[in-house]
Amino acid sequence: MSRKYSITENGAEKSKLKKFLQKDFSQFIVFAVPMIFLAIFLLYPLAITLVRAFWRPDSFNFKFTGWSLEGFEQFFTTKLYLRSLRNSIVLSVSVTLLTLVIGVPMGYCVARVKIPGKKLLVSLGILPIIMPSFVGAYTWVILLGNKGVLRAAINWFISPFGITIPSIYGMFGMILAMTLTYFPFVFQMSYGAVSSANALLEEAAMLMGAKRSYIMRTITLPLIIPSLGAAALLVFVRAIGNFGIPAVVGGNNYVLPTLISFAYQGDGDINFASTISLINVLITGLVLYVQKYVVAKREYETISATHTDIKLHESLGARLFASIFCLIILIFSLLPQVTIIVMSFFRNWTGLLPVGFTFENYLSIPKNSSKEMFNSFFLSISATVMCAVFGSILAYIAERKKPKGAALLDMSIMAPFILPGTVVSIALLSAFGANSIFKMTGTYAILLISYMIRRTPYVYRSVSANLTQLNPSLEEASTISGATWFYTFRRVSVPLIMPAIISGSVMTLTTLLQELSTTILLYGPKTRTVPIQIYNKVLENNLGQASALSTILLIVVFTIIYGMNSRKGSDVSSALKM
Repeated sequence: MSRKYSITENGAEKSKLKKFLQKDFSQFIVFAVPMIFLAIFLLYPLAITLVRAFWRPDSFNFKFTGWSLEGFEQFFTTKLYLRSLRNSIVLSVSVTLLTLVIGVPMGYCVARVKIPGKKLLVSLGILPIIMPSFVGAYTWVILLGNKGVLRAAINWFISPFGITIPSIYGMFGMILAMTLTYFPFVFQMSYGAVSSANALLEEAAMLMGAKRSYIMRTITLPLIIPSLGAAALLVFVRAIGNFGIPAVVGGNNYVLPTLISFAYQGDGDINFASTISLINVLITGLVLYVQKYVVAKREYETISATHTDIKLHESLGARLFASIFCLIILIFSLLPQVTIIVMSFFRNWTGLLPVGFTFENYLSIPKNSSKEMFNSFFLSISATVMCAVFGSILAYIAERKKPKGAALLDMSIMAPFILPGTVVSIALLSAFGANSIFKMTGTYAILLISYMIRRTPYVYRSVSANLTQLNPSLEEASTISGATWFYTFRRVSVPLIMPAIISGSVMTLTTLLQELSTTILLYGPKTRTVPIQIYNKVLENNLGQASALSTILLIVVFTIIYGMNSRKGSDVSSALKM
């Protein structure tokens, strides 16, 4: 009898083992690879940075210096650091509020008013965020500096009234430059939210006699608050982490990113740089918590089997106001781009006008900047492809399979999205800098890793948003027919989510081509990129060559963006969702 039970048990165990081996493990393997990548190159560096923040500050020493709160004590007892902290908060809050004031009305006007050239407006409206921000800052110096041509013209006009506008240097300049650089985030997201909102509720309110102002306040705005909250958070994070603009027009008004750069590049003190980075992260985390709390209380969902097209405002007054408003915003925000294009044909800008007309700025690029051009395109395209693969696979598994730990996965992927570039750079340097087992400072590898970490959220969010709108019936039919998970993903899912992958990849590529905040601390002599080259040319006061390089970037990026918008409309905005 015991022998019979023994044979039965062995048979059952073999049957279980056979069933286990017949399972499709491809999705778990595919899921594990990106998670291991995130653990090694994101979570581990952030953990090391957190630990280093509590080490004793010590210049040019990457070894353990003993546990200490000396870095925090030094920060909170030094007037310069406290003033920089206050500057960062004031700057970020001001820029966030002003971008909302500009971007929301512009998004509404383009989405809801019948005005000509909408695709062109959407394409031009994104240009400010895809030009290196420090280049825009230098053009504002040309326009509104102590001898700026635009400042001289405005002051000549308003001086009889006893009014003059200040020079661009200082807090005023930082707020102005960042507002006109980052308002496209709010514009694009509010435009996408207002365009996709179901108009049935608004039409029902109008039929009941409600005025447009009341409908706007009680229906339209509540429906787009989640998108506006995400846009506000994105602008705040970009503003508090921006290095280029404060470095150019900040003057003596230092902010946290410039302090991080000074601590590492100037004093070689990565421990104190980690302390400042942690303070920066805590501020960002607090803002994220407030944003989530506010948005969570005001999230709405419309349940409807139909969707009606939005009725556009066609009155002459509305069309004139929308056209003039959008045109004014575009003119001011694109002044740096126009100035850069003009400057690219001159040797320098002296006084009120450029001098020394020449084509040499462009002709010298193959000789002086060919390596940097190759590095920029190679790194940006390679990182974009990797982001597309990682982001789409992770988004699919998180949305469709909903594995245990999906919340941790989402948080890990989105963490770099809300972390300043200088903080991510310090984290990677802490883990893979001097005295590390895997030393990667100044290599292509560390730049590719940093780009992937910071830009994968674009593809991830774009694909996630697309998957929530797709019925999984086709994928289920493929699985029921006997196809493996990987075959179903490759032949069924990927074609369905391809528009979202493309839109996220476009945002990834265009923003990587002008990336500076991350690259400034990680590049080496052989891995200089075009933004680094532009930055160095500007420091050398060689504005002509810097402008020529910037113009090439602008043309490339605008061509990509306009081509995308011509085919997919506002799909690009899905890559900006939080």
